[in-house]
Amino acid sequence: MTVEALEARLPRPLDLVERGRAETLLGDAEDRVREELGRVGRDLDSEYFSRPGFGYTVDRVIREMVAAAVLIGVNAGYRSVASTTGAESDSATFAGDNPGWGNVYLTEEHKRDLGLPGAARPSGRFPMPWVWPERDVW
Repeated sequence: MTVEALEARLPRPLDLVERGRAETLLGDAEDRVREELGRVGRDLDSEYFSRPGFGYTVDRVIREMVAAAVLIGVNAGYRSVASTTGAESDSATFAGDNPGWGNVYLTEEHKRDLGLPGAARPSGRFPMPWVWPERDVW
């Protein structure tokens, strides 16, 4: 993925600072996807070309990650921002647990698209429920 390919899909051209940042973030996003796949024993390089359509999904996820970080920038993750001039009062409310801080962020939707397990899945083994009435079977 190149900055030119990313910029062709964005709603506006990037300035020089954003282009440099986008180039860095493209590498960061690819590393993040590679890391998440590696955690579940998968290899980005082998799956990118061997699985039909997977390369397109990876490219789209990386584009979305970088576009959010570049276009929204430091405001990524904010739900609302308020500012008062008299006596100077500022406040900010963040959406979710991870505000992003202008970095690339892999969402649960991205993980699902890549076939990765979600973080909110229950895990473990639980005993079978007792039969009614709650007593041992003879």
